[in-house]
Amino acid sequence: MTNMEFVLRFTLSHPGLSTTSVGTANPVHLASNIAVAGRGPLPADLYQEAKKRLPAPWRSSVGR
Repeated sequence: MTNMEFVLRFTLSHPGLSTTSVGTANPVHLASNIAVAGRGPLPADLYQEAKKRLPAPWRSSVGR
């Protein structure tokens, strides 16, 4: 999984978010972003592990 895919899917995993905005002027990047979003959120165990690795101030506000 690329860094871009991880970050996009991480934001899609947040239970408090209903929309993720990704901007690009490149049609190839847009197609890639749509394909990644189609894979859906991260698996729950990976999402939980990623949250644990965030700096302390962010942990309390990300995906309660």
